[in-house]
Amino acid sequence: MADVLVIGAGAIGMSIALGLARRGASVRVLERSAPGSGASSTAAGVLGVQNEVWSDSPIGRLCAASLDRYPAWVAELVSLTGIDVGFRACGGMAVSFDAGEADVLAERGRWAEPLGFGVERLDGAGVRLLEAELSVDVAGAARFPREARLDPPSLVRALSIAAARAGVAITSGALVRKVVVEGERAAGVLLEDGTRLSGGRVVLSAGSWSALVEGVPLAAGVVRPSRGQIVELVTEQPVIRGVIYGPGCYLSPRDDGRVLVGSTLEFVGFRPGVTAGAVQALLAAAIRLVPALSGANVNRTWSCFRPATPDELPLLGATSVEGLYVASGHFRNGIVLTPITAEILGSVIEGKEPPVDIAPFHPMREMRGNS
Repeated sequence: MADVLVIGAGAIGMSIALGLARRGASVRVLERSAPGSGASSTAAGVLGVQNEVWSDSPIGRLCAASLDRYPAWVAELVSLTGIDVGFRACGGMAVSFDAGEADVLAERGRWAEPLGFGVERLDGAGVRLLEAELSVDVAGAARFPREARLDPPSLVRALSIAAARAGVAITSGALVRKVVVEGERAAGVLLEDGTRLSGGRVVLSAGSWSALVEGVPLAAGVVRPSRGQIVELVTEQPVIRGVIYGPGCYLSPRDDGRVLVGSTLEFVGFRPGVTAGAVQALLAAAIRLVPALSGANVNRTWSCFRPATPDELPLLGATSVEGLYVASGHFRNGIVLTPITAEILGSVIEGKEPPVDIAPFHPMREMRGNS
């Protein structure tokens, strides 16, 4: 019997498992497919705060707190595994073809300045000093120096290796059907094949599939899949250095010349696939920003399902069932929120005060949609 059963082996689940194991707990992770097979390994790896959140808010402060932790967190992960997860403090730029709109973009990002996240307003010439391949039609930008990027598949691989070395048991192909509750307390899980596994505590971190697990006191549909389509381009030499946000797309580069172009936002259930219209729109937006990408090769395309809640805030903490915890619903911010989520869940499970206020993210809160 494990001290803790973690449902889901994405970046969130694996980071929680690693943190708990390093605190001395025996942990078993149960994954329906393979580690990182959901949104984690297929994310673009953008670690953004100010372009994702436009005002001082609980989710903005949570993202900022997590990004603050990233350099030390990644350094520790590298020391444990020797794996370069591609973390680059490259900064991000929200660019515009209209100078007035660039002013607005800069103002939107100023809410985070008291938290140590500055904003630089650049004109067209200043933009191209930093990113020479940006279109001459780009009139200005808001640059966010603290934003960063990483390679999500490498992150998941490093987390899996570090967790295994810390003693975490990782079981792939284990589809959890139900959380077993006895006497109003979580006692384990029941797998789809009928196998029952006992655990002193259970953490639900199954991403978009979280709401499908029975025995969890969450409202129907509180977590639903949001499909995001991404196009990966490859060039002979890197054409951009930092993350670029523009009309209709964002660009997340890699050191080897790849550029990830994302992303759609679609509520189509669990319907997989990449559509011609989405690829066309993403490529048109990308080439408008960086004309040199017109000569890039399309390396591959894919889609993933990001877990969305009605108010677009994550579910973090304890439920009404003793011993049952949730870490899900991170929507578009799963990778950036990974370090702080692991820290929060570790504290809550140990009965300690979490590092930040998590009341706005309570799994049992009342929710109203943002749309």
